[in-house]
Amino acid sequence: MSNYTKFKWLFTLLSTKEGRRVLFIPIIILIAFSGYTIYQMEFNSKPDRVEMQDGSGDILLTKRSEFSAIKLPKEVGEIRDIIGEDMKVTAYDVFVDTDNNIKSATVNIKADEAKAQEIIALYENKYSLEKDMSDWEGNAQGYDMSLYYDTNGKRIDIELKKISD
Repeated sequence: MSNYTKFKWLFTLLSTKEGRRVLFIPIIILIAFSGYTIYQMEFNSKPDRVEMQDGSGDILLTKRSEFSAIKLPKEVGEIRDIIGEDMKVTAYDVFVDTDNNIKSATVNIKADEAKAQEIIALYENKYSLEKDMSDWEGNAQGYDMSLYYDTNGKRIDIELKKISD
């Protein structure tokens, strides 16, 4: 039995205008929904809001992108000012309390070794960070700041914790 006789019904369906519509319209709809889902996951900067179930009432604002850099949204407040708007952020996690006051944040910036040295020097001068064993620590606008460059992941990990008054 040849391949033509196995799929004769498909070729017959494709030979008519109505048959092509029956096959291609659902395929086009599926491609459109898939494209919208990819856009929402990768290119939309709005964070996912996750309420913590530990009884604290804290909310986690989180976003990750594998393909492209994302901008920090307005919801992260002063973290956006500390990090800077032109950094290539690939992921962030920001913990806020019930009144939307930021408690802590973790930001990952994509950077090769040369770019990482530039970024670290910029933060070192701006926030007078001091080098420990493998990371830099200091204070930035009311937050304890810790920078670490991950050579395997080619990214800078920045951790910020609100200084308690």
